[in-house]
Amino acid sequence: MNAPRWLAWLALGLAPLAAARADSAPPFGGEFEVQHGSWTLVTENDKYFAGTDRHYTNGFKAIWLGETTLHRSQEFLQRIASVIPTLRGVEAHQRYKVGLALGQEIFTPSDTSTPTLLPNDRPYAGWLYASMMAQAQERDGSLLRVVELAVGVVGPSALGQQAQNGWHDVIHVPHAQGWANQLHDEPGLMLSWERRYRLYTFTAGRHRLFDVIGRGRVTLGNVHTHLAAGFMARAGWNLPRDFGTDLIRPAGGGMANAGGARRFAAYSYLSAEGRAVARNVFLDGNTWRASHSVDKLPFMGDFSAGFVLAWPRFQLTYTQDYRTKEFRGQPHRDVFGSIALTTYY
Repeated sequence: MNAPRWLAWLALGLAPLAAARADSAPPFGGEFEVQHGSWTLVTENDKYFAGTDRHYTNGFKAIWLGETTLHRSQEFLQRIASVIPTLRGVEAHQRYKVGLALGQEIFTPSDTSTPTLLPNDRPYAGWLYASMMAQAQERDGSLLRVVELAVGVVGPSALGQQAQNGWHDVIHVPHAQGWANQLHDEPGLMLSWERRYRLYTFTAGRHRLFDVIGRGRVTLGNVHTHLAAGFMARAGWNLPRDFGTDLIRPAGGGMANAGGARRFAAYSYLSAEGRAVARNVFLDGNTWRASHSVDKLPFMGDFSAGFVLAWPRFQLTYTQDYRTKEFRGQPHRDVFGSIALTTYY
C-alpha cells in the first residue's frame, strides 16, 4: 500500500475544511448551512506527566464540527438522520452537528531499544484515519446521540515509525528500533454509535455547578469491536451546556458545543469507562494475514481526571488517564496525558 497515496486521499477528504468559516461555504457545499462551528486539536502522549514510552504512546486528532438544521442541509444529511435510529427525533427539539476528523495513533511494546520481536509484548502499530461524524442533541440538554464512521489504514502506510522517530529526532532521544516487526498494511473501517445522558444537574441561581453524564457505545469494525459504558462527574463554575470533554477514541474527541461557552467557565472532572472487547487489531494482530499478536483481556477500563477552562471563543482541556491492563502478561497498567484546544466561530 502506497503511503503518499493514502496521505493524498486523506488530505483530499479534509481539504474542503479550509473553507469552513461562518461567512463562507461550508465543507459540504450546496445548500448546507453552518450556523456555528468549532475546531479542536487533541494530542495524547504517555510522556505527559507519566514519563513512559510504551503501548499507546501517542495520539493526534484534528476535528471540525459545524452546527446545522436538517431543513437547511443537503439531502444526504436528512437521509442519514432518517435512516440511523440513534439520530431520529423531532427536528424542532434537536441541535444537529456534522463533522470531519483526521487522526493518527501509535502503539509500541515496552522495550523499544531492541530490533528483536518481543512475543510477550504488544505489537508495533500505527493507525492513520479520516472520519465523518453526525450528532443530534436535545435542545433541553438531556441527551446527545453520536455516530462516527472512520476509514483508514493500519500498518507501515500509517506512518507510525516516521512520526515517532521523527519526533525523537526533535527531542534528541534514541529511535524506537523494532518497527520492522509492526503489523502489516490493512485497510481499517470502524462504525460507532454512542448516546450520552445528563443524569443529574445542580445549579445555584443561573450558575450550573455540578452535573453527572452517563454514556453507552457500540463500535463495530476490523480495528475495534466493543461495547462500552461510562460516566463523567463535573464540578466547577458555569458548567457549559455540553456533554463534557473527551479522549481520542471511537465517537469521541469533539463533544464541545459548536457555539462555545456563553461566559467564562472553569471546572474539574472525573470520568470512568469500561469496555467489553471482542476485537482490538493492535492486540489481536492483522485480520487477514499472520502477524505478531498477544492474548488480549476481554474487559478493560479507563479512569480519567482533568480540568477545563472555557471562554466564549476558546477552550483548554487537560486530562490524565489511567488505563487498566489490556493483555495477559502485561506487567503494568498504562498512563497517558491528553491536551485539547478548541476554538469557536
